[in-house]
Amino acid sequence: MNVPDSTSAASPPTHLPFVEALSALSSDSDPDWTTMSAALLVLRVVDAWAQPGAVTDDEIALRVATIAPVVEAVDDDELRTALRTLIVAVGQRDDLGALESRLIVLGRTLEARARWELALDVYSSLLALRRLDVYSSLLALRRHSTPHAEVEAYIRIAECHRHRAEWELAESAFATAAHVAANGGDHAAALRARCYGASVKAERGNLDEADTQLSAVESEAVDMRRIDLLALARHGRAHVAFLRGNVELAARLAFEALENLPDPRERDRALADVAAAFAELGVRSAARDAQLIISATTQDSYVRWTSLINLMELAAGDRVQPAFEQYRRALVAERLPPRLAGYFHYYSGGGAHVFGNAPAARDEYRRALGIATRAGLTPLARDAAAALRALDGESAPPGAPPTRDPTPATAGIAGALARADD
Repeated sequence: MNVPDSTSAASPPTHLPFVEALSALSSDSDPDWTTMSAALLVLRVVDAWAQPGAVTDDEIALRVATIAPVVEAVDDDELRTALRTLIVAVGQRDDLGALESRLIVLGRTLEARARWELALDVYSSLLALRRLDVYSSLLALRRHSTPHAEVEAYIRIAECHRHRAEWELAESAFATAAHVAANGGDHAAALRARCYGASVKAERGNLDEADTQLSAVESEAVDMRRIDLLALARHGRAHVAFLRGNVELAARLAFEALENLPDPRERDRALADVAAAFAELGVRSAARDAQLIISATTQDSYVRWTSLINLMELAAGDRVQPAFEQYRRALVAERLPPRLAGYFHYYSGGGAHVFGNAPAARDEYRRALGIATRAGLTPLARDAAAALRALDGESAPPGAPPTRDPTPATAGIAGALARADD
């Protein structure tokens, strides 16, 4: 089984992403300076913790006491809490499981802020702990560590690579997660990893393969009576259905999945898929209701950016230029990952086109096509190329898309979204 390069080291990580993040800041007065410094110091204490023969308990305690004020100076409440609980776990020298779970929390917190390169380093630190002499020197730690943490680290590594459009690394890490979980007897975790792996196949345009994999997971989840895994597989199938153009099925599958997805971020993404399907169906008020709920409540940067891009597209379709420009400006300065950057330029092109600026539309579509081609985003590349051809063949902007009422199969979903937005 291939392991991604980011996790293959057999020595303590260098934490180069944090060092580079610090070097990119213009001044130590930048609020991010304190955050990055605190995180780097905490991770270096974790590295010291993993070398019990070289660093005594008293030295670890002194290092923790020294960096504690730096951690308390972090402005971001959630990151400060994640770092604080991590250094508390360092003091529990015989409990690797506690340290692993706190590293996962820190990584997830960084992911929610779209700092995937930093989250990758944190997860690599967790895996490095399992490869160092910490196991041979402190045999008791084996009793406190769990295979679940290793599986979760590989899943999170794969998700980070997926957001960065590093598809081969993502597929490899998901496959490794499934392999480790199966070897450890955790069939549920293996199914979860296979679900996520199918999403990568779908993004790369391998829709038949993705659907087959998701259908198999769905069947096994039913046999196991695991409604959470069934929901995860159905959410994946919703995305495949959307990419195939079966948007009514996509809306129904994603909405069915919503209630039983245990992770709030997964629920946000399922709701976003419902909204995208309604937009394609022409049920624009329901799509807007869902996107406004997401943009106002989600704690995940990726999901919020996705929502703003979709609101921008809806505003263009409704021919409301001030709202379109408001959402577009909110995204211009963000460090969007490749997939979202591609769609941002694609929908910026659509807005420029309908508001009568054909040269700007052409530039935006070309940017979208370039990003999609480089990142291997086959569906987006196809759509951007088609938009360019349509732009060259039209003498006037296209008319507004039609607004439709929900179908009988989706009316209940639209009503639920309207009530939730009240």
